[in-house]
Amino acid sequence: MSLPPVPPPPPATHRETLGSLPVFTPGGPETRRTRAREFLREARAHAEAFHRGGAAGLSTSRLLAAATDALVQGLFTELSAELQAPPGLALAALGSYGRRELSPHSDLDLLLLRPWSVPEAAAAPLAQAFSTLLWDIKCAVGWSTRSPEECLRAADEDQTIRTALLDARFVAGDATACDVFNRDVLPDLLSHQADTYIQEKARELRARREKFGDSVFLLEPNIKQGEGGLRDLETALWIARVRFHARGLTGLLQQSLLPAAEVARLKAARDFLLRIRHHLHFLRGRKEDRLTFDLQEEVARFLGYPEGPVLPVEAFMRDDYLAASAIRQAVDALIIRCEELSAARRSTRFSEQPLGPFQALHGKLTLADPGRFTREPATLLDFMRTAEEHGLPLHSEARVQASLAVPALEAARATPAVLAAFRAFFARPGTRGERLFELHDLGLLGAVVPEFGRVTAHHQHDLYHVYTVDVHTLFALRRLYTLRAGELVETEPELSREMRELTDPFPLYLGMLLHDAGKGMGGDHSEKGRVLMVALGERLGLTARQREVAEFLVLEHLTMSHTAQRRDLSDPALIADFARRVGDVEKLTCLYLLTWADISSVGPRMWTAWKAQLLRELYDKTRAHLLGREPMGGRQVRERFHARWAQVSGEARARELAEVMPERYFLGTDPARAVLHGRLLARARRQPLAAALRHHPDAGSSELTLAAPDRPGLLALLAGVLSVHRIDILSARIVSTADGLALDVFDVRPPQGPRLDRPRWRQARADLLRVLRGDLTLEALMNRRRPGALPKRHLPPVSPRITLDNRASRDFTVVDVVALDQVGLLHALASALTRSGASIALAKVSTEAHRAMDSFYVTQAGARLEAPAEQAALVATLTEAVDALASR
Repeated sequence: MSLPPVPPPPPATHRETLGSLPVFTPGGPETRRTRAREFLREARAHAEAFHRGGAAGLSTSRLLAAATDALVQGLFTELSAELQAPPGLALAALGSYGRRELSPHSDLDLLLLRPWSVPEAAAAPLAQAFSTLLWDIKCAVGWSTRSPEECLRAADEDQTIRTALLDARFVAGDATACDVFNRDVLPDLLSHQADTYIQEKARELRARREKFGDSVFLLEPNIKQGEGGLRDLETALWIARVRFHARGLTGLLQQSLLPAAEVARLKAARDFLLRIRHHLHFLRGRKEDRLTFDLQEEVARFLGYPEGPVLPVEAFMRDDYLAASAIRQAVDALIIRCEELSAARRSTRFSEQPLGPFQALHGKLTLADPGRFTREPATLLDFMRTAEEHGLPLHSEARVQASLAVPALEAARATPAVLAAFRAFFARPGTRGERLFELHDLGLLGAVVPEFGRVTAHHQHDLYHVYTVDVHTLFALRRLYTLRAGELVETEPELSREMRELTDPFPLYLGMLLHDAGKGMGGDHSEKGRVLMVALGERLGLTARQREVAEFLVLEHLTMSHTAQRRDLSDPALIADFARRVGDVEKLTCLYLLTWADISSVGPRMWTAWKAQLLRELYDKTRAHLLGREPMGGRQVRERFHARWAQVSGEARARELAEVMPERYFLGTDPARAVLHGRLLARARRQPLAAALRHHPDAGSSELTLAAPDRPGLLALLAGVLSVHRIDILSARIVSTADGLALDVFDVRPPQGPRLDRPRWRQARADLLRVLRGDLTLEALMNRRRPGALPKRHLPPVSPRITLDNRASRDFTVVDVVALDQVGLLHALASALTRSGASIALAKVSTEAHRAMDSFYVTQAGARLEAPAEQAALVATLTEAVDALASR
């Protein structure tokens, strides 16, 4: 499918409004600053009303530029007369002001041009007074004073100055100086060392993209400086001005540098980004180019995005990404074309190499017959596969022809030739997925697989999903390809082996491609995606087994991570239930690989050693169950614990421990911890707290084991003290002994770094002792250590969700809580459970960016919560606790 359109701009209406702009009233020096400030205030208010009335972005820019011209001209006239400035001086606007593309709080770049006959010292009083006055009235000004000759020298020494001068526009004074500039300076700026200038601007663009986040699809993009932002478009137009002498987007069309549809799309994208930027400036009352979460919601409301299956803010951000993508693709294509022309001129001989129906021209892949893509759409996919096989970039002309042939590919998507070409590209042995993003950017992937194309630029308004759905999916798919190709053997040896041993990876690739394709359709996106997979499977002619595997992966793509991170993996019944749900080893392996690729492609640092450990444990146990390899029996496990305890503490103590520890302890505990746990329990008989801290570098966390006399609400108390010291709890396993002790094992992590440092733990341990002894209440400690009222970053909302599950365990009710991650959340939840009379046997804590997902295995009076009234009461208590913490 073709790339979705950018919202069209409103009609240009600034010309009709120019007459209603406020007038800058002339006067004397004593009222000048007051008059200028009042004029600015009225002009901005007028522009804001115009903008809020639905004006086009470029129209608002033109209106702001006209108002600024009126102010600058009036001040220049007054100051020139007052200071008796020498004749022949001219004031020129540069940069965005020169192009008349101002936003409400844009910087003003001004040049005072003087004839060569006027010395710099003679112009200095006017230059000093004028720039100072503008700063006094809160206009950010870039200022320079030069003769035309000095402009040439400065431009040769500094490409930034050369760039600013390209947009020079006469504003005030003697127009003769600007005429001389346009006659004697501008032609040289447009032709002198053009290749060097283009290379420098291309390097500058890449460096800026890297600085501001090298992706269009950032959570909080920079509208001006980010990839696909307004500065990217400006850079492309500067390059086109120097290389082709084309002025503006209309010039690109007039010189046939871009097709009419592409120019229209760029104009719409520019106007959309300008409207956003104007609104950011008006909302903040200052220059603001970063589209933060709170501003995203405000702008979406202003632009009138309606409620629907997709949140208004997500629909708005999708259009923002589409606009940025349109700019990025056009800018990159234009730069590539300019670089190709430079390379062709430098080349001493014609370089051409035939590659089947295609050819490599100067090291780039193209085709001699431009109409072939449209006549034989399958060759588009063959072309991309050939480029990947030979490691060749695409020639700019071939990219243009490919884009023009997208409708033909859409129409032929179900033909045998296109389907065969798609399979050959998608499942090519040895592929590393290098061309996936290009295939998507050109609209080819969506043309063949519209089920995937529908999530192009689909934004998810949270901190967890760093990328849009389509970009995240392609990253994940590319990870599977690189795993299959053997490039991750050193970092992921076990996963690499599983992937290489997979007989048919094609269903896995398809499942990965559509695993999130159901998002934005309302309801369960996994089930919606499965329906899409059914349609794709039929069209591709998959075998029954391939369809079974692919549909299973789309439907169950969240199941393995949910089970591993939020359920008790020591429960044999849970493993048996999960195995029945998976069905066989091949589907289990595919689901394991998909889950790894999914999590590790969400964003940086999302795949952790802790998650890897949990998923591997679930995979190994389920695989053993499916293969009929029963785990070690309870009696054998007990014997191993008994042997370790007896060796250190004697037979009597070993028997005593075996009697007081619950069965769950033996099934979910590594026997290597037996001696440590026995010693801690012995010490807890004599003192209020026994503790041990061990680090697990491979898991990226530390294990904190605490033993103490048991009491109601002990978990809440321990969690509260740890939260005060900013010690994050990843999981908690609670064991209550028959003789009144508690053994709690926490996987913990400090705010920064993977391991809990000793100084922080010593401070936390001292506070734990004080609270357990009763020397200090937990409330007093939390109030004393509570962070001050610092301004908080606005985050996307997280609607609290509390559910009870009696299917996950035969002995416990599992309480699942999703809420905004906050300091003290586990303490608040554990306290609420204790108040409700629930006993907590296990707590599993996980976070996705700013969203906490906590699960508790609980009983009331030793049994699961079965009665609807009991369940409703518990949900109400927990909801109240979450709301209270949020309001605090």
